[in-house]
Amino acid sequence: MGVAPQKRDILMMEGEAEGQGRWKRMPKWLRAALVLMALFFLGWNLRVPILRGIGNLLITEDAVAPVDEVFVLGGAIVDRGLEAANVYRQGISERFVFTGAPVPTALEGLGIDSTEAACTRNEAVRSGLPLAHTLVLNKGTSTFEEAEALLAQAKADGADTVMVISSLFHLRRVGFVFRKRFQGSGITILLHGAPSQNFDEQHWWSSEEGLIMVNNEYVKLLYYWLKY
Repeated sequence: MGVAPQKRDILMMEGEAEGQGRWKRMPKWLRAALVLMALFFLGWNLRVPILRGIGNLLITEDAVAPVDEVFVLGGAIVDRGLEAANVYRQGISERFVFTGAPVPTALEGLGIDSTEAACTRNEAVRSGLPLAHTLVLNKGTSTFEEAEALLAQAKADGADTVMVISSLFHLRRVGFVFRKRFQGSGITILLHGAPSQNFDEQHWWSSEEGLIMVNNEYVKLLYYWLKY
């Protein structure tokens, strides 16, 4: 015969009280150790969504729409060149401006003075972007300098809406810099990410390149936030 509901509730309350009593009678160090162990196992079981969320927080990509010009930032030459050609094939724009004044270290060592802007444009053309639709702007050694140069370029070209292509994990910082610099200009900025050819952004922690990229971006975000 089953236990009456009222008696069952009383027994449950007594059990809970006894459990709480045992917990309170434990040494503080043991309670702290048990809590830390529980948090560790919880974090371990949730590690994939947590790590993916850390990466996704850096990606602030806008919906793709037609624009007057596409600005392709310097760095990650192959990734951004390929994506520029991909954007062209979608009919987003017929004008692509490539920035980046530094000469890649590997080329500099060979005595070749081709800038990041020129190299990225060459990759885009090799991938299908017509040369006639491109412009190399050998300016900018940082995201802030590129934003200044491209604001002047957009104003000179009479552009109302522009797309900025950078690496996916760079987009939050790029958006912070560009939107602050373009504020009051009347020019709308759309951010677009170039996927990495070296690692999967949704599993960035499984490769050295991804680990370095995410770590560097959070450091740079803090730096830009403090400086600008």
